[in-house]
Amino acid sequence: MIKNVNFPSYVFSSFVAGYVMMAVDMIMDGFLGLFGTYREYLQMVRQFGIFQGFEGIALVVGHTINSLVLALFFVDVRVYNRIPLRGGLAKGIFFGAVWHVWVLVFLLFASIGGSKFAISMLHSPYTSHISLFLLHLIWGGILGLLYTQKEL
Repeated sequence: MIKNVNFPSYVFSSFVAGYVMMAVDMIMDGFLGLFGTYREYLQMVRQFGIFQGFEGIALVVGHTINSLVLALFFVDVRVYNRIPLRGGLAKGIFFGAVWHVWVLVFLLFASIGGSKFAISMLHSPYTSHISLFLLHLIWGGILGLLYTQKEL
């Protein structure tokens, strides 16, 4: 999967994209009634009770790891080269939109199976769903803007 990936660019772009996504969510909390979804994630971390006193750190570390792992799908040349747009920014935004749809499909199936996390996420207010969609566009856009493919 990472054979033809520009590894340093992938690591850098995924860390920055994850950071920017989280920063926008926090900084823009309340803007037009949107964003601030980090509070919902903090509530879920507290609900599990496994990081007592370190919920904020767990949120940041977990989100950073998620960005690193999930960016692998974008930088895989089989995916990146098939995105029907030109330019990294456009490819990234497109990927962010598609990724969000995949997340919703996963949550739907997981909720049918009884996942409390998925049920909770699907029952979030519509403003949270709009915010998460915009945040995935931002994540994908930054990822695409910063990632440069490996020269073959």
